[in-house]
Amino acid sequence: MTVCPVDCIYEADDMVYINPDECIDCGLCEPECPVTAIFVDTDVPPQWREYIEKNAVEGRQRSS
Repeated sequence: MTVCPVDCIYEADDMVYINPDECIDCGLCEPECPVTAIFVDTDVPPQWREYIEKNAVEGRQRSS
C-alpha cells in the first residue's frame, strides 16, 4: 500500500501489518484496503479484535 505517508504498512504472506508506533492515524489506508479490514483500534468490530495484538507485534517486528 503506497498510500501511507509514513510507510508504516508492511506486507506479509497472510496479510498486511501496520506498526502502531509509526502510524499517524491519518486514515488514508482505510479506503484502500481491499477487504475493508483497517480500522482505528477503538472501532475494530468484536469478531476481529483478536487481530489488534497480532498486528501490533508483527508490525513492530517487520519495521525493525
